[in-house]
Amino acid sequence: MPDIRLLIGTRKGAFIYTSDARRATWQLSDPIMTGWSVYHMNADTRGAAPRFFAAARHWAWGPCISRSDDLGKTWESRTPGLGFPKDMDLAVQNVWHVAPGHQTEPGVMYAGTQPAGFFRTDDRGEHWAPVDGINRHPAYASWAGTGGGDSCLHSIEVDPRDPRHIYVAISAGGSFESHDAGSTWRVFSHTAIPATPQALQFTEEVNKLFPSEGPPPDDIDPLAINEMHKMRLNRHDPDVIWAQTHVGVFRSADAGASWRDVTHGLPSFHGFGLAVSRRPGHDAAYVVPLAFAGVYDNFRVCDGQFAVYRSRDAGDTWQSLTNGLPGPHDYQSVYREGMDCDGLDPEGVYVGTSNGEVYASGDAGDSWQRLPGTLPPILSVTAVAL
Repeated sequence: MPDIRLLIGTRKGAFIYTSDARRATWQLSDPIMTGWSVYHMNADTRGAAPRFFAAARHWAWGPCISRSDDLGKTWESRTPGLGFPKDMDLAVQNVWHVAPGHQTEPGVMYAGTQPAGFFRTDDRGEHWAPVDGINRHPAYASWAGTGGGDSCLHSIEVDPRDPRHIYVAISAGGSFESHDAGSTWRVFSHTAIPATPQALQFTEEVNKLFPSEGPPPDDIDPLAINEMHKMRLNRHDPDVIWAQTHVGVFRSADAGASWRDVTHGLPSFHGFGLAVSRRPGHDAAYVVPLAFAGVYDNFRVCDGQFAVYRSRDAGDTWQSLTNGLPGPHDYQSVYREGMDCDGLDPEGVYVGTSNGEVYASGDAGDSWQRLPGTLPPILSVTAVAL
C-alpha cells in the first residue's frame, strides 16, 4: 500500500505531512520555501521518480513555479517562459494552479495565473510558454476590466480519454473547453443558472447595483459575473463535472453540455473549496459552505460550526460531517484549493483552514482528526499517494 503525502501551501511557505496507508499517525515536515506564498502544490507521478511543483510568489522576487525531485527537500524556482508576450502589456502577478497533463504526454504540465493566463510546459517544468488560445481570447478584455487584472485561471482539467480535450475555469472570466490542445476555446457552462431562492435574490441585487444593457454575448459565460470558484472532473467518469460557484454548487453529467444546481440541502449557496472522490465507481463530492448574508456582507466563514458536506447521490442530498471538527463558536474558512481526496479504500479526505489547521478523515468524511501543528493560513491541500 502506498504512503500518503499532503502537500500544503500557505501564505508563508509550504509544508508536507506524511503517513502510511492506514493514515492513523502523521509526521509534519519543517517549513519549505519560507516567506513565499504558495497558492497551490501538485505532484507529477508519471515519470520514473515523482516531481513536486509549487505555484508560489515572493514579495520581492515575484511569481514562480518551483519544482523538487527529492520529495520536497530542495527546490528549483527558476521558471523560464512564465510571462505574457510583450505586446500584451501584462505581467504575471501570481500563479494560482499547476496540473499534470495527460498520461500519454509525460512531459506536459499546465499552469494558470493572475491575470488570467494559461501556460504549458513540454519538458516537465524546465521551460514554459503561453497558450495564446486563452491568453488572446477575444473576450479577454471583459474579464474584470481591461487587462483582466482581477481575473485568475484557477482550475485546469484534462480529459483522461483525450489529451487534446482540456477544461479551464477563470474567476471573472468564465469556463472554457478546448478540443484541439488549446488552440481554440468555447464556453461550456452556459446552462449553469442558479436555482435557489437565496442565490436568485443575490443575483437580482447584483443586477440592480451593476445594471447591464442586456444579456451577455454568446462568448461570455453568465457564471463569469458571479465566478466559478472551483471546478473538478470525476477522473473515472469524466463526463461528470462538479463546480462550486459564487452562487451555488453545480453538477454536469454530460461534459458540461447541461448543468444542474445541486445546492438544495446546503446551508449556504456560497463557498470556495471542492473535492471529488478519486475512487473508481464513486461520485462523492465534498464542499464547505460559508455564511453569506448579502452583496455587502464579507463575513463568509463557517458560522460557528466547521462542517464539511458530502453528497453521494449526484447532489440530490447532502450530509453534514462534523465528527471531530471544531465547534460551536468556531469561525474559519476554506480557500478554493483547500480540499482533496486520496482515492484509497476507504477514501481519505483532507481539508485545510484559513486559521492554519489541517483535518484528515480516513473514512470518507465520517470522522476527522486534526493533524499536528498550527500553520499559517492554508491556501492549498493536495493528497499524493506514493
